[in-house]
Amino acid sequence: MIVLIEKNSPYFDVQTAKENFERHKQELDDENGFACLLRDSRFFNVYNRGYVGSVFVYEGVDGRFYIGGYAMRHRHNEVVEAIRQVSDMYPKIFAHTRHLNAVIALKKAGFKWYNRKKKLLRKLNFKEKENVK
Repeated sequence: MIVLIEKNSPYFDVQTAKENFERHKQELDDENGFACLLRDSRFFNVYNRGYVGSVFVYEGVDGRFYIGGYAMRHRHNEVVEAIRQVSDMYPKIFAHTRHLNAVIALKKAGFKWYNRKKKLLRKLNFKEKENVK
C-alpha cells in the first residue's frame, strides 16, 4: 500500500524530493528547476516502506493538466499505483513522455495514446459522450 504525502503536509520531505529531482532532472527535460516545479504544481512524495518517488500535476500553457514524476528503480508496482491515485483526482489528464518505462507505467495506470507522434497519452475519468448527428 502506498502513501501519498502532499507538499503542504508537515510530513512532506522537501529535501528528499529535491535530491531525487536533481538525480532525474535530465530525464524530465526540466527547464525551470525544482523550486518552480514545487511552487507551480500539485506535488506528492510517494512512500511504501521508504521513499518510492514523487508525482506532480501541473497545468500546461494549453490549459490541460499533465502528470509527471520520477522514482527509484525497481518500484514499478508502487509507481503505477501512485499514477493511478493521483490521476484519478482529475476528470481528464495528460502525460507527455519519451521514456518507454514511463509509457508502460502510464498505460498500466489507465492512460491511452492520445497522439503517438507527439508522445502524448491521456486518461479520462469520465465517459466521453459521442457526437451524435
